[in-house]
Amino acid sequence: MSEGWSRIAEDDVELRERRGGGAASRDLAGALGAQGMTLRVWRYEPGNEMAYHRHHEQEEIYQLLSGGPQEVFVEGEVVTVQDGEWLRFDKGTARRIQNHTDRESVWLTIGAPPGTGITDGIRIDPATGQEIPRA
Repeated sequence: MSEGWSRIAEDDVELRERRGGGAASRDLAGALGAQGMTLRVWRYEPGNEMAYHRHHEQEEIYQLLSGGPQEVFVEGEVVTVQDGEWLRFDKGTARRIQNHTDRESVWLTIGAPPGTGITDGIRIDPATGQEIPRA
């Protein structure tokens, strides 16, 4: 393949569960060699939810691919999302995908710039809105 482009099949990328359990994702950006963005496909089983968080650097876009309607908790408010809908979050907006249904949901997430990896995320206590310090 050329240095200027790459191609993969989603199923050829390892499906990795988050540390400690929960939703699993495929790092498509990494598999494609992207350097200026993150791109993941997430699978949320019933009861899975991501950490309530915001970012230091990264703006994100989410699309619900299937399993809707689903919920995203945004700045203390539940937003219902239908299949095919897109959401954009600036780096300072607290958000969490949460699957409170009886079916799997599949989400596409895009982030740019990639930031500093996992340390770019800032966990937020949903009850108080306060930052949770990293251990």
